[in-house]
Amino acid sequence: MSRKLTPNRWNWDDNSGQWVFIELNESGEKKYHFQLEPPEEFIDLTIKLKELNEKLIITKDPDENIKIFNEMVKISKKLQYMPRNEMEL
Repeated sequence: MSRKLTPNRWNWDDNSGQWVFIELNESGEKKYHFQLEPPEEFIDLTIKLKELNEKLIITKDPDENIKIFNEMVKISKKLQYMPRNEMEL
């Protein structure tokens, strides 16, 4: 079963096999924007997350480890909420 798609952010839609952004207007009507390629911000954040993970693996200093981990948490939260960028559509 697919999860419910969240308005006002990018979602991956398993049913259509595309990225979808659901825009809500003032009256609550939905406008759907679809694209095959992932949003640019998703790609950038995923690369940053990968780089930080590689640093985390080799880090021996516990303080540096915590710092890297906290940055990864921030990026993960950004990945959960990616607003629509007009340039992507």
